[in-house]
Amino acid sequence: MSGWEERAAASLLPLSRSPTFWVALREWRYTGRFFDLENTDGTCELCSQRDLRYHFEIADRGTRGELLVGSECIKRFDLSGLDEEGREIDAADTARLVDRHRRGLVEDARRQRVMTALLKLGQATPDFDAGSFLGYVDDRGAFTPKQLAMIFWRLQGSAVPYRPSDFRLTIRRDREKAQLRSMPEAAYRRVEPAMTKAQRATIERIKVRFAAWGQSWR
Repeated sequence: MSGWEERAAASLLPLSRSPTFWVALREWRYTGRFFDLENTDGTCELCSQRDLRYHFEIADRGTRGELLVGSECIKRFDLSGLDEEGREIDAADTARLVDRHRRGLVEDARRQRVMTALLKLGQATPDFDAGSFLGYVDDRGAFTPKQLAMIFWRLQGSAVPYRPSDFRLTIRRDREKAQLRSMPEAAYRRVEPAMTKAQRATIERIKVRFAAWGQSWR
């Protein structure tokens, strides 16, 4: 066994029926329960990997032993699991389920950071209507270019910490693209870090089209 397998065996075998590591693994499955620790101070109870933020529960079918592990261990060991309806699923479907649950945790954490930043901004500047923007996050999940430029400007001015990439920008409508085009350069640079790769590609296509007309997009 490798050192990594030895660590996993030391954690798993005392809670399993089989004394053989690779046989004992077949007793375990992903329960469908998962947790956000809110800090990267978690440790995988199977392989001892550190600095985890998200935990996923696995359990032995016979002994009912439980371990909180990282998502990669579930996939690495090809564990089966239970879906949202409590039905048995194979290792491939379990890997997809774990990935979906992890994406959900990451997305929830992102939204929470956005809402925290908005709430702190409302506390720092009473004239900022945090409630309406929080409602906007719930309803649409994204801000227009003008809204986002204003939010970032005020966050910076109030020294409220935030991650630009946590905020979502919408430029689906022509008027939203027009807002970007007409923005002062400083405002445009503020919202640019919030753009996705797809949005950047869209802007580049627009610039090419305008160039073909002999015009500058900005």
